Amino acid sequence: MKLPDKIKIGYQDVTIERERASFSKPTDSYGEYDHRKNSITIQSELSSLDEANTLIHEILHGIAYINSLTVSGQPLDSDGKEEVVINQITNGLMQVFRDNPWLISYLKEKIK
Repeated sequence: MKLPDKIKIGYQDVTIERERASFSKPTDSYGEYDHRKNSITIQSELSSLDEANTLIHEILHGIAYINSLTVSGQPLDSDGKEEVVINQITNGLMQVFRDNPWLISYLKEKIK
């Protein structure tokens, strides 16, 4: 399946963009959620597994931001906290999905 151009996160329509890796800046990473542009950018050269992991990771950043978990006094109020928590949850979910291939189909059926 081709990666769609948009995803809805909360009340926002978030654009999904692809970008070639530049590695020209120290913060270059596999993906980025930008709340000001309502966009998720994902590197175009990733393996299928890394692309899926990155997409979930950036969606979780969007969920955290849109639900105000990143504002002062909230659980993810610093970049360090946010990144650690989002990364651990993403990697945990990906492991569950890989170890239980039936789960995504089951959830899809139950959500309808």
